[in-house]
Amino acid sequence: MPKLKQFDKDKVLQAASDVFQKNGYNGSSIDDILTATGLSRSSLYDSFKDKHNLYLESLEFYKNSRSNSLDTLNKKDLNGLQKIEIMFTEVVKHLINNPNDNGCLLVNAAAEMSKQCFKTSQVICNNKDEVQELITSWLTDAQTKKALKLSKPAKVYSQYLYNTLLGLRVMSQSGATKVELNNVVKTTIESLI
Repeated sequence: MPKLKQFDKDKVLQAASDVFQKNGYNGSSIDDILTATGLSRSSLYDSFKDKHNLYLESLEFYKNSRSNSLDTLNKKDLNGLQKIEIMFTEVVKHLINNPNDNGCLLVNAAAEMSKQCFKTSQVICNNKDEVQELITSWLTDAQTKKALKLSKPAKVYSQYLYNTLLGLRVMSQSGATKVELNNVVKTTIESLI
């Protein structure tokens, strides 16, 4: 008779995501993961097969948790420009309030693993596409509501805004101050108006 899994998968994936975010894929040992998740070695291998599959599931979990926060913002009764401003403000707030955070797991994965692992690259590309599509819809909404007038297609601006979001995360890892991060956000929003 097979053993029943006796753990909360979301909690395990959150703990594993934290380890991978802190140490990267290559810097995370099985022992680090076991300590953080509380899993036994056999439970980890029975449930996730190996470290790489756990990593991929952790990336998906992390991506989905970020998507959920954007979905919550998307449901607010605001115009698209206001949603973009809030998104950027929340990113800066998170970066300032979590100075020991080792950056975004997806950004880190793109730098470390996307060229080595097609599946990692797929998760990162899917996230990029989803976020850019959402930003495009916000820009289109803002144009419709006369909150801004774009000189190029909304999709071009969404690519720029996505790149700026990633850049903010990298800047914070380079020791950027709150003032510097807020200057980037202010200039970015001003470039849309």
